[in-house]
Amino acid sequence: MFQVPLATSRVCFSPITFWEVISLYHNRPHLVNRKLAAVSQVLLFNVDFHCKGINHISSLFTRPAILYELRRLKELSSKYLTEEFVRSIIDCFDKNLSLEAVSDAEFGNKSNGVYISVRVLLPRMRSLEKSLEVVILDKDTNKAVFHAVSETGKVCLAPPFQYEIELSTGGIMRLNIQNFEDADSASAMWLADKLFPKLLQWSECDIDHRTVTSLSLIQADEYCMKYAELKTKYAEKLVEDWPKKAVTDPQKYIFEDLAIASYLICVWKDTPKKEICFVDCGCGNGLLVYILNQEGYYGYGYDIRRREVWDLYTEDTPLKVGSVTPESRFPDANWIIGNHSDELTPWIPLIALKSSPNTNFFLLPCCPYDFNGQKYARTNTAQSQYSEYLLYIQDICNRCGFDTKIDKLRIPSTKRTCLIGTRPTPSDSETIRNVDKYVKSRMTQKFTVKVNVEPVRNCTQLDKQLLQRLVKLVVDILLEQQNFMKKSDGETWNKGGSVTIKDLSQRMDKEDLLALKSQCGGLQTLLRNHRYLFEIVNGGVQLREPLKLNEDTKKYRDKPCWFLKNHPDGCLYDEHCAYLHTSP
Repeated sequence: MFQVPLATSRVCFSPITFWEVISLYHNRPHLVNRKLAAVSQVLLFNVDFHCKGINHISSLFTRPAILYELRRLKELSSKYLTEEFVRSIIDCFDKNLSLEAVSDAEFGNKSNGVYISVRVLLPRMRSLEKSLEVVILDKDTNKAVFHAVSETGKVCLAPPFQYEIELSTGGIMRLNIQNFEDADSASAMWLADKLFPKLLQWSECDIDHRTVTSLSLIQADEYCMKYAELKTKYAEKLVEDWPKKAVTDPQKYIFEDLAIASYLICVWKDTPKKEICFVDCGCGNGLLVYILNQEGYYGYGYDIRRREVWDLYTEDTPLKVGSVTPESRFPDANWIIGNHSDELTPWIPLIALKSSPNTNFFLLPCCPYDFNGQKYARTNTAQSQYSEYLLYIQDICNRCGFDTKIDKLRIPSTKRTCLIGTRPTPSDSETIRNVDKYVKSRMTQKFTVKVNVEPVRNCTQLDKQLLQRLVKLVVDILLEQQNFMKKSDGETWNKGGSVTIKDLSQRMDKEDLLALKSQCGGLQTLLRNHRYLFEIVNGGVQLREPLKLNEDTKKYRDKPCWFLKNHPDGCLYDEHCAYLHTSP
Protein backbone atom coordinates (compact mmCIF):
# COMPACT_ATOMS: atom_id res chain seq x y z
CA MET A 1 0.00 0.00 0.00
CA PHE A 2 2.76 2.45 1.00
CA GLN A 3 5.30 1.91 -1.74
CA VAL A 4 7.46 5.05 -1.62
CA PRO A 5 10.00 5.22 1.25
CA LEU A 6 10.92 8.82 2.09
CA ALA A 7 13.33 8.15 4.95
CA THR A 8 14.91 5.14 6.67
CA SER A 9 16.81 4.92 9.94
CA ARG A 10 20.36 3.59 10.04
CA VAL A 11 19.94 2.05 13.48
CA CYS A 12 17.45 -0.40 14.93
CA PHE A 13 14.79 0.38 17.52
CA SER A 14 12.78 -1.71 19.90
CA PRO A 15 8.97 -1.62 19.65
CA ILE A 16 8.88 0.11 23.05
CA THR A 17 11.09 2.96 21.83
CA PHE A 18 9.16 3.17 18.56
CA TRP A 19 5.81 3.61 20.31
CA GLU A 20 7.25 6.08 22.80
CA VAL A 21 8.36 8.25 19.88
CA ILE A 22 5.07 7.83 17.99
CA SER A 23 3.07 8.68 21.12
CA LEU A 24 5.11 11.82 21.69
CA TYR A 25 4.52 12.98 18.12
CA HIS A 26 0.85 11.99 18.26
CA ASN A 27 0.22 13.86 21.51
CA ARG A 28 2.43 16.90 20.88
CA PRO A 29 2.82 17.47 17.13
CA HIS A 30 3.28 21.22 17.68
CA LEU A 31 6.81 20.43 18.91
CA VAL A 32 7.82 19.85 15.29
CA ASN A 33 4.96 21.32 13.23
CA ARG A 34 5.18 25.08 13.74
CA LYS A 35 1.88 25.68 11.96
CA LEU A 36 0.06 24.16 14.94
CA ALA A 37 -0.97 25.94 18.10
CA ALA A 38 -2.43 22.81 19.68
CA VAL A 39 -4.28 19.58 19.04
CA SER A 40 -7.73 18.80 20.39
CA GLN A 41 -7.87 15.06 20.96
CA VAL A 42 -11.52 14.08 20.44
CA LEU A 43 -11.79 10.31 19.92
CA LEU A 44 -9.53 7.35 20.65
CA PHE A 45 -10.93 3.85 20.06
CA ASN A 46 -9.59 0.34 20.29
CA VAL A 47 -11.13 -1.14 17.15
CA ASP A 48 -12.07 -4.76 16.45
CA PHE A 49 -12.48 -4.87 12.66
CA HIS A 50 -12.59 -7.83 10.29
CA CYS A 51 -13.17 -7.74 6.53
CA LYS A 52 -11.58 -10.23 4.15
CA GLY A 53 -11.33 -7.82 1.24
CA ILE A 54 -9.56 -5.09 3.21
CA ASN A 55 -5.80 -5.40 3.64
CA HIS A 56 -5.60 -2.76 6.38
CA ILE A 57 -8.20 -0.55 8.02
CA SER A 58 -6.22 2.59 7.14
CA SER A 59 -7.12 2.07 3.46
CA LEU A 60 -10.75 2.95 4.28
CA PHE A 61 -9.88 6.40 5.61
CA THR A 62 -9.29 7.96 2.22
CA ARG A 63 -9.37 11.68 1.60
CA PRO A 64 -12.82 11.57 -0.12
CA ALA A 65 -14.29 9.44 2.69
CA ILE A 66 -12.99 11.70 5.47
CA LEU A 67 -13.92 14.88 3.59
CA TYR A 68 -17.46 13.64 2.93
CA GLU A 69 -18.11 12.97 6.62
CA LEU A 70 -16.35 16.17 7.62
CA ARG A 71 -18.65 18.30 5.46
CA ARG A 72 -21.66 16.67 7.06
CA LEU A 73 -20.64 18.08 10.43
CA LYS A 74 -22.32 21.26 11.62
CA GLU A 75 -18.92 22.47 12.77
CA LEU A 76 -15.43 21.01 13.03
CA SER A 77 -15.14 20.82 16.81
CA SER A 78 -15.07 18.31 19.63
CA LYS A 79 -18.77 19.02 20.21
CA TYR A 80 -19.87 17.48 16.90
CA LEU A 81 -17.26 14.76 16.39
CA THR A 82 -18.73 11.55 17.79
CA GLU A 83 -18.36 7.80 17.40
CA GLU A 84 -20.82 8.06 14.50
CA PHE A 85 -18.12 9.82 12.45
CA VAL A 86 -15.91 6.72 12.54
CA ARG A 87 -18.77 4.26 12.10
CA SER A 88 -20.03 6.08 9.01
CA ILE A 89 -16.75 5.32 7.25
CA ILE A 90 -16.11 1.69 8.22
CA ASP A 91 -19.38 0.25 9.55
CA CYS A 92 -20.54 -0.91 6.13
CA PHE A 93 -17.46 -3.15 5.79
CA ASP A 94 -17.99 -4.98 9.08
CA LYS A 95 -21.42 -5.12 10.71
CA ASN A 96 -19.82 -6.66 13.81
CA LEU A 97 -17.47 -3.69 14.21
CA SER A 98 -16.54 -2.98 17.83
CA LEU A 99 -15.25 0.39 19.05
CA GLU A 100 -14.04 0.68 22.63
CA ALA A 101 -13.12 4.15 23.91
CA VAL A 102 -9.73 4.24 25.64
CA SER A 103 -7.73 6.94 27.37
CA ASP A 104 -4.25 8.01 26.36
CA ALA A 105 -2.87 6.30 29.47
CA GLU A 106 -4.67 3.05 28.62
CA PHE A 107 -3.30 3.19 25.07
CA GLY A 108 0.22 3.63 26.44
CA ASN A 109 -0.10 0.52 28.60
CA LYS A 110 -1.30 -1.70 25.73
CA SER A 111 1.22 -3.79 23.79
CA ASN A 112 -1.14 -4.86 21.00
CA GLY A 113 -4.34 -3.89 19.23
CA VAL A 114 -5.42 -1.43 16.53
CA TYR A 115 -6.53 2.06 17.53
CA ILE A 116 -8.27 4.91 15.71
CA SER A 117 -7.52 8.45 16.82
CA VAL A 118 -9.58 11.41 15.62
CA ARG A 119 -8.49 14.94 16.48
CA VAL A 120 -8.72 18.56 15.42
CA LEU A 121 -5.52 20.36 14.42
CA LEU A 122 -5.62 23.99 15.54
CA PRO A 123 -3.63 26.64 13.63
CA ARG A 124 -1.16 29.04 15.16
CA MET A 125 -2.20 31.76 12.69
CA ARG A 126 -5.80 32.88 12.25
CA SER A 127 -5.36 33.01 8.47
CA LEU A 128 -5.19 29.21 8.39
CA GLU A 129 -8.18 26.94 8.97
CA LYS A 130 -8.57 24.01 11.32
CA SER A 131 -7.90 20.52 9.97
CA LEU A 132 -9.19 17.10 10.91
CA GLU A 133 -6.67 14.30 11.34
CA VAL A 134 -7.36 10.59 11.53
CA VAL A 135 -4.53 8.41 12.86
CA ILE A 136 -4.44 4.61 12.75
CA LEU A 137 -2.16 3.26 15.47
CA ASP A 138 -1.51 -0.42 14.81
CA LYS A 139 0.46 -2.05 17.62
CA ASP A 140 0.05 -5.50 16.07
CA THR A 141 2.17 -4.58 13.04
CA ASN A 142 4.03 -1.59 14.55
CA LYS A 143 2.85 1.11 12.19
CA ALA A 144 1.11 4.46 12.47
CA VAL A 145 -0.79 6.03 9.57
CA PHE A 146 -1.62 9.75 9.58
CA HIS A 147 -4.10 11.53 7.30
CA ALA A 148 -5.12 15.18 7.70
CA VAL A 149 -7.92 16.86 5.76
CA SER A 150 -8.91 20.53 5.81
CA GLU A 151 -12.54 21.59 5.90
CA THR A 152 -12.52 23.32 2.51
CA GLY A 153 -9.83 21.21 0.92
CA LYS A 154 -7.46 24.19 0.79
CA VAL A 155 -4.17 24.65 2.67
CA CYS A 156 -3.82 21.95 5.32
CA LEU A 157 -1.93 22.21 8.61
CA ALA A 158 -0.32 18.81 8.01
CA PRO A 159 0.59 16.84 4.89
CA PRO A 160 -2.67 16.44 2.89
CA PHE A 161 -1.94 12.83 1.99
CA GLN A 162 -1.57 9.64 3.98
CA TYR A 163 1.87 8.89 5.34
CA GLU A 164 3.02 5.92 7.36
CA ILE A 165 5.68 5.55 10.04
CA GLU A 166 6.52 1.87 10.49
CA LEU A 167 8.94 -0.33 12.36
CA SER A 168 10.14 -3.26 10.26
CA THR A 169 10.57 -6.75 11.68
CA GLY A 170 14.30 -6.01 11.79
CA GLY A 171 13.79 -2.90 13.91
CA ILE A 172 14.37 -0.32 11.16
CA MET A 173 12.10 2.73 11.27
CA ARG A 174 10.76 3.98 7.94
CA LEU A 175 8.59 6.84 6.76
CA ASN A 176 6.56 5.91 3.68
CA ILE A 177 3.98 7.50 1.40
CA GLN A 178 1.69 5.99 -1.23
CA ASN A 179 2.75 7.48 -4.58
CA PHE A 180 5.53 9.32 -6.36
CA GLU A 181 3.37 12.38 -7.11
CA ASP A 182 3.21 13.21 -3.40
CA ALA A 183 6.95 12.58 -3.03
CA ASP A 184 7.68 15.65 -5.14
CA SER A 185 5.99 18.11 -2.79
CA ALA A 186 6.85 20.53 0.00
CA SER A 187 4.93 18.33 2.45
CA ALA A 188 7.05 15.30 1.59
CA MET A 189 10.18 17.40 2.02
CA TRP A 190 8.96 18.47 5.47
CA LEU A 191 8.34 14.84 6.42
CA ALA A 192 11.82 13.75 5.35
CA ASP A 193 13.84 16.80 6.44
CA LYS A 194 11.97 17.94 9.58
CA LEU A 195 9.75 15.25 11.04
CA PHE A 196 11.89 12.14 10.58
CA PRO A 197 15.10 13.66 12.03
CA LYS A 198 13.04 14.84 15.01
CA LEU A 199 11.70 11.31 15.54
CA LEU A 200 15.26 9.97 15.48
CA GLN A 201 16.34 12.65 17.94
CA TRP A 202 13.53 11.75 20.33
CA SER A 203 14.45 8.07 20.10
CA GLU A 204 17.82 8.88 21.68
CA CYS A 205 16.25 10.67 24.65
CA ASP A 206 14.75 9.29 27.81
CA ILE A 207 11.13 10.32 27.33
CA ASP A 208 9.60 11.31 30.65
CA HIS A 209 6.06 9.94 30.67
CA ARG A 210 5.26 12.11 33.68
CA THR A 211 5.70 15.26 31.61
CA VAL A 212 2.54 17.32 31.72
CA THR A 213 1.29 18.23 28.26
CA SER A 214 0.06 21.76 27.75
CA LEU A 215 -3.65 22.61 27.97
CA SER A 216 -4.44 19.13 29.27
CA LEU A 217 -7.24 20.26 31.62
CA ILE A 218 -9.27 22.18 29.04
CA GLN A 219 -10.45 21.77 25.45
CA ALA A 220 -7.60 23.00 23.26
CA ASP A 221 -9.93 24.12 20.45
CA GLU A 222 -12.01 26.23 22.85
CA TYR A 223 -8.83 27.78 24.25
CA CYS A 224 -7.43 28.65 20.81
CA MET A 225 -10.73 30.24 19.76
CA LYS A 226 -10.92 32.29 22.96
CA TYR A 227 -7.26 33.36 22.73
CA ALA A 228 -7.72 34.45 19.10
CA GLU A 229 -10.85 36.38 20.12
CA LEU A 230 -9.10 38.20 22.99
CA LYS A 231 -6.09 39.02 20.82
CA THR A 232 -8.35 40.57 18.20
CA LYS A 233 -10.27 42.51 20.81
CA TYR A 234 -7.45 43.87 22.99
CA ALA A 235 -3.93 43.27 21.66
CA GLU A 236 -3.48 46.00 19.03
CA LYS A 237 -4.43 48.95 21.24
CA LEU A 238 -2.61 47.59 24.28
CA VAL A 239 0.61 47.03 22.33
CA GLU A 240 0.33 50.57 20.97
CA ASP A 241 -0.32 52.22 24.35
CA TRP A 242 1.84 50.03 26.61
CA PRO A 243 5.20 51.81 26.05
CA LYS A 244 3.61 55.11 27.12
CA LYS A 245 3.12 53.81 30.65
CA ALA A 246 5.47 50.85 31.14
CA VAL A 247 9.06 49.91 30.36
CA THR A 248 8.33 46.17 30.23
CA ASP A 249 8.14 44.25 26.95
CA PRO A 250 4.55 44.47 25.63
CA GLN A 251 5.05 41.43 23.40
CA LYS A 252 5.66 39.29 26.49
CA TYR A 253 3.40 40.71 29.18
CA ILE A 254 0.34 41.52 27.09
CA PHE A 255 0.17 38.21 25.25
CA GLU A 256 1.01 36.27 28.42
CA ASP A 257 -1.93 37.77 30.30
CA LEU A 258 -4.23 37.34 27.29
CA ALA A 259 -3.28 33.65 27.30
CA ILE A 260 -3.82 33.28 31.06
CA ALA A 261 -7.20 35.02 30.79
CA SER A 262 -8.19 32.68 27.93
CA TYR A 263 -7.18 29.67 30.00
CA LEU A 264 -9.12 30.77 33.09
CA ILE A 265 -12.23 31.47 31.01
CA CYS A 266 -12.03 27.90 29.68
CA VAL A 267 -11.60 26.55 33.22
CA TRP A 268 -14.69 28.51 34.29
CA LYS A 269 -16.80 27.66 31.22
CA ASP A 270 -19.30 25.54 33.18
CA THR A 271 -19.80 28.24 35.83
CA PRO A 272 -22.08 31.21 35.05
CA LYS A 273 -20.09 34.44 34.80
CA LYS A 274 -22.09 36.12 37.55
CA GLU A 275 -21.08 33.38 39.99
CA ILE A 276 -17.35 33.98 39.52
CA CYS A 277 -15.58 36.29 41.97
CA PHE A 278 -11.79 36.26 41.93
CA VAL A 279 -8.95 38.02 43.72
CA ASP A 280 -5.57 38.43 41.99
CA CYS A 281 -3.00 38.57 44.80
CA GLY A 282 -0.02 40.64 43.69
CA CYS A 283 -1.65 41.67 40.41
CA GLY A 284 1.34 43.74 39.20
CA ASN A 285 0.42 45.45 35.93
CA GLY A 286 -3.24 44.56 36.53
CA LEU A 287 -3.84 43.49 32.93
CA LEU A 288 -5.27 40.08 33.84
CA VAL A 289 -7.81 41.73 36.19
CA TYR A 290 -8.77 44.22 33.47
CA ILE A 291 -9.31 41.58 30.76
CA LEU A 292 -11.34 39.23 32.96
CA ASN A 293 -13.59 42.07 34.14
CA GLN A 294 -14.06 43.26 30.55
CA GLU A 295 -15.13 39.72 29.66
CA GLY A 296 -17.78 39.73 32.39
CA TYR A 297 -15.93 37.90 35.18
CA TYR A 298 -15.95 40.07 38.29
CA GLY A 299 -12.89 40.23 40.47
CA TYR A 300 -10.30 42.61 41.82
CA GLY A 301 -6.54 42.82 42.12
CA TYR A 302 -4.26 43.80 44.98
CA ASP A 303 -0.71 45.00 44.75
CA ILE A 304 1.67 46.67 47.17
CA ARG A 305 2.00 49.72 44.92
CA ARG A 306 0.18 51.39 42.11
CA ARG A 307 1.53 51.03 38.56
CA GLU A 308 1.43 53.72 35.90
CA VAL A 309 0.11 51.18 33.41
CA TRP A 310 -3.15 51.03 35.39
CA ASP A 311 -4.02 54.34 33.73
CA LEU A 312 -4.53 52.47 30.43
CA TYR A 313 -7.55 50.60 31.75
CA THR A 314 -11.11 51.77 32.29
CA GLU A 315 -11.74 53.70 35.50
CA ASP A 316 -13.97 50.98 36.90
CA THR A 317 -11.23 48.32 36.74
CA PRO A 318 -11.02 47.17 40.39
CA LEU A 319 -7.31 47.48 41.14
CA LYS A 320 -6.42 48.21 44.76
CA VAL A 321 -3.21 49.28 46.49
CA GLY A 322 -2.64 47.17 49.58
CA SER A 323 -0.66 44.34 51.11
CA VAL A 324 -1.72 40.72 50.84
CA THR A 325 -0.32 38.79 53.81
CA PRO A 326 -0.68 35.23 55.12
CA GLU A 327 -3.44 36.58 57.37
CA SER A 328 -5.46 38.00 54.45
CA ARG A 329 -8.91 36.49 53.92
CA PHE A 330 -11.29 36.91 50.97
CA PRO A 331 -14.62 35.34 52.01
CA ASP A 332 -16.44 36.80 48.98
CA ALA A 333 -14.05 35.19 46.47
CA ASN A 334 -14.44 31.71 45.04
CA TRP A 335 -11.12 31.92 43.17
CA ILE A 336 -7.75 33.16 44.43
CA ILE A 337 -5.24 33.88 41.65
CA GLY A 338 -1.51 33.76 42.29
CA ASN A 339 0.10 34.78 38.99
CA HIS A 340 3.87 34.96 39.57
CA SER A 341 3.05 35.92 43.14
CA ASP A 342 6.63 35.47 44.41
CA GLU A 343 6.74 35.44 48.26
CA LEU A 344 3.00 34.75 48.45
CA THR A 345 3.19 31.61 46.31
CA PRO A 346 3.26 28.98 49.13
CA TRP A 347 0.61 30.95 51.02
CA ILE A 348 -1.99 31.05 48.21
CA PRO A 349 -3.46 27.58 49.01
CA LEU A 350 -3.69 28.49 52.71
CA ILE A 351 -5.34 31.84 51.97
CA ALA A 352 -7.87 30.00 49.78
CA LEU A 353 -8.37 27.33 52.45
CA LYS A 354 -9.15 29.90 55.16
CA SER A 355 -11.11 32.39 53.03
CA SER A 356 -14.28 30.34 52.61
CA PRO A 357 -15.46 26.73 52.08
CA ASN A 358 -16.04 27.56 48.39
CA THR A 359 -12.72 29.22 47.56
CA ASN A 360 -10.52 27.57 44.92
CA PHE A 361 -7.21 28.77 43.52
CA PHE A 362 -5.17 29.15 40.34
CA LEU A 363 -1.44 29.29 40.98
CA LEU A 364 1.35 29.98 38.48
CA PRO A 365 4.64 29.71 40.43
CA CYS A 366 7.72 31.53 39.22
CA CYS A 367 10.51 32.45 41.65
CA PRO A 368 10.78 29.82 44.42
CA TYR A 369 9.94 31.25 47.84
CA ASP A 370 9.20 29.53 51.14
CA PHE A 371 6.74 30.49 53.88
CA ASN A 372 9.16 32.94 55.53
CA GLY A 373 9.54 35.03 52.39
CA GLN A 374 13.06 33.72 51.76
CA LYS A 375 14.19 31.76 48.71
CA TYR A 376 13.26 28.08 48.82
CA ALA A 377 16.21 25.83 49.77
CA ARG A 378 16.29 22.78 47.52
CA THR A 379 16.96 19.35 49.02
CA ASN A 380 17.16 17.09 45.95
CA THR A 381 19.99 17.87 43.54
CA ALA A 382 18.76 15.16 41.17
CA GLN A 383 15.94 17.52 40.15
CA SER A 384 15.97 21.07 38.90
CA GLN A 385 15.08 23.66 41.51
CA TYR A 386 11.91 24.54 39.59
CA SER A 387 10.73 20.91 39.39
CA GLU A 388 11.40 20.33 43.07
CA TYR A 389 9.64 23.55 44.00
CA LEU A 390 6.53 22.56 42.03
CA LEU A 391 6.38 19.28 43.96
CA TYR A 392 6.74 21.23 47.20
CA ILE A 393 3.88 23.57 46.31
CA GLN A 394 1.75 20.61 45.19
CA ASP A 395 2.36 18.95 48.56
CA ILE A 396 1.18 22.11 50.34
CA CYS A 397 -1.98 22.13 48.20
CA ASN A 398 -2.70 18.50 49.03
CA ARG A 399 -2.15 19.11 52.75
CA CYS A 400 -4.76 21.85 52.52
CA GLY A 401 -7.27 19.30 51.25
CA PHE A 402 -7.54 20.56 47.68
CA ASP A 403 -8.02 18.37 44.64
CA THR A 404 -4.92 19.66 42.87
CA LYS A 405 -4.38 19.32 39.12
CA ILE A 406 -1.33 20.40 37.14
CA ASP A 407 -1.25 21.82 33.63
CA LYS A 408 1.05 23.77 31.34
CA LEU A 409 0.02 27.05 29.82
CA ARG A 410 0.88 28.37 26.36
CA ILE A 411 2.64 31.56 27.43
CA PRO A 412 5.94 33.24 26.45
CA SER A 413 7.65 32.13 29.66
CA THR A 414 9.86 29.26 30.79
CA LYS A 415 7.85 29.03 34.04
CA ARG A 416 4.46 28.02 32.68
CA THR A 417 3.32 25.13 34.89
CA CYS A 418 0.17 25.98 36.83
CA LEU A 419 -1.68 24.33 39.69
CA ILE A 420 -5.46 24.42 40.00
CA GLY A 421 -6.93 23.59 43.39
CA THR A 422 -10.62 22.88 43.85
CA ARG A 423 -12.41 21.97 47.06
CA PRO A 424 -13.87 18.41 46.95
CA THR A 425 -15.32 18.79 50.47
CA PRO A 426 -15.52 21.70 52.93
CA SER A 427 -12.40 22.02 55.07
CA ASP A 428 -12.56 20.93 58.69
CA SER A 429 -10.80 22.35 61.72
CA GLU A 430 -8.43 19.38 61.90
CA THR A 431 -7.13 20.05 58.36
CA ILE A 432 -6.48 23.68 59.26
CA ARG A 433 -4.72 22.72 62.52
CA ASN A 434 -2.48 20.22 60.71
CA VAL A 435 -1.60 22.74 58.00
CA ASP A 436 -0.79 25.43 60.58
CA LYS A 437 1.42 22.96 62.41
CA TYR A 438 3.23 22.10 59.17
CA VAL A 439 3.77 25.76 58.30
CA LYS A 440 5.15 26.44 61.77
CA SER A 441 7.66 23.61 61.32
CA ARG A 442 8.87 25.23 58.07
CA MET A 443 9.17 28.76 59.44
CA THR A 444 12.66 29.76 60.53
CA GLN A 445 11.77 33.45 60.67
CA LYS A 446 8.70 35.62 60.37
CA PHE A 447 7.19 36.42 56.96
CA THR A 448 8.03 39.96 55.87
CA VAL A 449 5.78 42.01 53.64
CA LYS A 450 7.25 43.69 50.55
CA VAL A 451 7.90 47.41 50.87
CA ASN A 452 5.73 49.64 48.68
CA VAL A 453 8.73 51.53 47.27
CA GLU A 454 10.54 49.78 44.47
CA PRO A 455 14.26 49.55 45.30
CA VAL A 456 16.73 51.28 43.00
CA ARG A 457 18.60 48.55 41.16
CA ASN A 458 20.32 50.15 38.20
CA CYS A 459 23.96 49.82 39.34
CA THR A 460 24.01 53.45 40.53
CA GLN A 461 24.02 52.31 44.16
CA LEU A 462 27.21 50.29 43.83
CA ASP A 463 30.60 51.46 45.07
CA LYS A 464 32.07 54.02 42.63
CA GLN A 465 35.54 52.48 42.74
CA LEU A 466 34.05 49.09 41.83
CA LEU A 467 32.24 50.63 38.86
CA GLN A 468 35.36 52.44 37.65
CA ARG A 469 37.44 49.28 37.98
CA LEU A 470 34.92 47.18 36.03
CA VAL A 471 34.59 49.79 33.27
CA LYS A 472 38.39 49.88 32.91
CA LEU A 473 38.50 46.07 32.82
CA VAL A 474 35.94 45.94 29.99
CA VAL A 475 37.87 48.59 28.04
CA ASP A 476 41.16 46.73 28.51
CA ILE A 477 39.59 43.48 27.26
CA LEU A 478 38.21 45.20 24.17
CA LEU A 479 41.56 46.87 23.43
CA GLU A 480 43.35 43.51 23.40
CA GLN A 481 42.17 43.31 19.79
CA GLN A 482 43.79 45.92 17.56
CA ASN A 483 41.64 47.95 15.20
CA PHE A 484 43.43 51.23 14.47
CA MET A 485 41.90 54.45 13.17
CA LYS A 486 43.75 57.60 11.99
CA LYS A 487 43.65 60.65 14.26
CA SER A 488 43.73 64.18 12.87
CA ASP A 489 47.37 64.58 13.99
CA GLY A 490 48.42 61.48 12.05
CA GLU A 491 48.70 59.23 15.10
CA THR A 492 46.67 56.01 15.45
CA TRP A 493 43.76 55.31 17.80
CA ASN A 494 42.85 51.75 18.75
CA LYS A 495 39.08 51.16 18.62
CA GLY A 496 39.52 47.57 19.83
CA GLY A 497 37.40 44.59 18.97
CA SER A 498 34.03 43.08 19.79
CA VAL A 499 33.46 40.68 22.70
CA THR A 500 30.22 38.99 23.78
CA ILE A 501 28.74 39.73 27.19
CA LYS A 502 29.19 36.05 28.08
CA ASP A 503 32.93 36.20 27.33
CA LEU A 504 33.27 39.45 29.28
CA SER A 505 31.57 37.96 32.32
CA GLN A 506 33.91 34.95 32.23
CA ARG A 507 36.87 37.34 32.60
CA MET A 508 35.41 38.99 35.70
CA ASP A 509 35.77 38.09 39.36
CA LYS A 510 32.85 36.08 40.77
CA GLU A 511 32.31 38.49 43.66
CA ASP A 512 32.12 41.43 41.26
CA LEU A 513 29.58 39.56 39.14
CA LEU A 514 27.47 38.83 42.21
CA ALA A 515 27.47 42.53 43.06
CA LEU A 516 26.33 43.35 39.53
CA LYS A 517 23.72 40.57 39.51
CA SER A 518 22.11 42.10 42.57
CA GLN A 519 21.13 44.90 40.20
CA CYS A 520 18.58 44.62 37.38
CA GLY A 521 20.41 43.32 34.33
CA GLY A 522 23.82 43.15 35.99
CA LEU A 523 26.64 43.61 33.48
CA GLN A 524 24.20 44.71 30.77
CA THR A 525 22.94 47.51 33.02
CA LEU A 526 26.52 48.62 33.69
CA LEU A 527 27.16 48.81 29.94
CA ARG A 528 23.91 50.70 29.30
CA ASN A 529 24.79 53.21 32.02
CA HIS A 530 28.04 53.88 30.14
CA ARG A 531 26.53 54.09 26.68
CA TYR A 532 28.87 56.98 25.84
CA LEU A 533 31.71 54.41 26.08
CA PHE A 534 30.15 51.16 24.87
CA GLU A 535 27.73 49.95 22.24
CA ILE A 536 26.32 46.50 21.53
CA VAL A 537 26.34 45.50 17.87
CA ASN A 538 25.18 42.05 16.70
CA GLY A 539 25.47 40.69 20.23
CA GLY A 540 29.01 41.95 20.75
CA VAL A 541 30.21 44.74 23.04
CA GLN A 542 32.58 47.26 21.48
CA LEU A 543 33.94 50.74 22.15
CA ARG A 544 31.83 53.58 20.88
CA GLU A 545 33.72 56.23 18.93
CA PRO A 546 33.81 59.55 20.84
CA LEU A 547 31.07 61.95 19.77
CA LYS A 548 31.91 64.80 17.41
CA LEU A 549 30.88 68.30 18.32
CA ASN A 550 27.71 69.50 16.55
CA GLU A 551 24.38 71.14 17.37
CA ASP A 552 23.01 67.96 18.91
CA THR A 553 26.06 67.12 21.03
CA LYS A 554 27.19 70.54 22.25
CA LYS A 555 25.14 69.95 25.43
CA TYR A 556 27.94 67.59 26.56
CA ARG A 557 30.63 70.27 26.19
CA ASP A 558 30.97 70.90 29.92
CA LYS A 559 31.55 67.21 30.72
CA PRO A 560 35.15 65.90 30.79
CA CYS A 561 36.16 63.54 27.99
CA TRP A 562 36.65 60.04 29.41
CA PHE A 563 38.80 58.89 26.47
CA LEU A 564 41.28 61.76 26.80
CA LYS A 565 42.22 60.67 30.31
CA ASN A 566 41.70 56.90 30.23
CA HIS A 567 42.28 55.56 26.70
CA PRO A 568 45.94 54.61 25.98
CA ASP A 569 45.78 56.64 22.74
CA GLY A 570 43.81 59.52 24.23
CA CYS A 571 40.79 60.85 22.35
CA LEU A 572 40.16 60.14 18.69
CA TYR A 573 39.40 63.83 18.16
CA ASP A 574 40.94 67.05 19.40
CA GLU A 575 38.97 70.30 19.32
CA HIS A 576 36.19 68.50 17.42
CA CYS A 577 35.28 66.26 20.40
CA ALA A 578 31.83 66.85 21.91
CA TYR A 579 33.27 66.57 25.43
CA LEU A 580 35.51 68.91 27.38
CA HIS A 581 39.26 68.55 26.83
CA THR A 582 41.36 69.94 29.65
CA SER A 583 45.10 69.72 30.17
CA PRO A 584 46.21 67.05 32.65
